[in-house]
Amino acid sequence: MVFKKGVILTKDNLAKRNWKGDTKCCFCSSSETIQHLFFDCHVARFVWNAVYVVFGIQPPTSMSSLLGSWLGNFSRKLQKHILVGASALCWAIWLSRNDVVFQKTIPNSYLQVIFRGTYRARCWSQMSKEEEKLSLKKRACCLESASHGILQQARLELQEHD
Repeated sequence: MVFKKGVILTKDNLAKRNWKGDTKCCFCSSSETIQHLFFDCHVARFVWNAVYVVFGIQPPTSMSSLLGSWLGNFSRKLQKHILVGASALCWAIWLSRNDVVFQKTIPNSYLQVIFRGTYRARCWSQMSKEEEKLSLKKRACCLESASHGILQQARLELQEHD
């Protein structure tokens, strides 16, 4: 629910509470807002584009679409899976952001963010019925494998241009 209410303590929300720190995104130099961090930043765009490539699911464009019209595009049965996966990916972006801000560490790659999200999805799947658990785990593995392939292909293309 904090997503929908817009009260996540991104740097813009902290500044509204008289915080005096730098309001720039830790992954790029744009202003850090909920919209930017979870949907517009290059890290988030890679994550959502990987979901699109692997599953053919158009990425959500905002938090309200993620929790509303975007999620409503799926069957009731699939909505639970999608919500668990999308929440896990958002959580992974948030945790990666916090690592950069508080621990001064930088993710090795986009894959680290995706693997963190798929790990969370698999952990959270333990609370599901057996059939749903297996399906979530299978989808997490598909996303990991395909994302690794996407990144490898991009690296090869960059090497060819050098």
